[in-house]
Amino acid sequence: MSPDPLTGVVAAVRDPEIDVGLGDLGVVRSVSRTGARIVVRLAPTRLSCPARGEIARRVRSALADAAPGHGIEIVWERGAWQPASVTTAGHDALRTAGYRVAGTAARCPYCASDDVARAGRFGGAVCKVPYDCRACGSPFDVIGTAGCAVLPVPDVRQGGS
Repeated sequence: MSPDPLTGVVAAVRDPEIDVGLGDLGVVRSVSRTGARIVVRLAPTRLSCPARGEIARRVRSALADAAPGHGIEIVWERGAWQPASVTTAGHDALRTAGYRVAGTAARCPYCASDDVARAGRFGGAVCKVPYDCRACGSPFDVIGTAGCAVLPVPDVRQGGS
């Protein structure tokens, strides 16, 4: 069975916290249509994501425009999202926005230096860990840090430069 064409509509919806499409962020699991009902399965980047309500609103709005008159159900799958779900385009968009994805090389998204240091235990959200680049001085977050695990950065002190 091929994916529903509405998958592209949902995949293009932008995440409200980071300007990247839900498809490239790896959040979209499936979109199916049965009669006048559309079911969208999404995997939040973290279970208690405060943007879930806004994401659902944006998905419903996009689908209402693309398929008027359909009932829309949003199903949040627990624990399904992994940093490996982010596409290459998603990695590029996140890097441009100043983020790195957990599990990737410990490099500054701005200057690509590997001379980085963890700058604290928690960033702006529990799924983000702050880092500082010692080469260019830029701060950045690593996202997708399950349990706030951090990138393996050898011999660095907490606190940055």
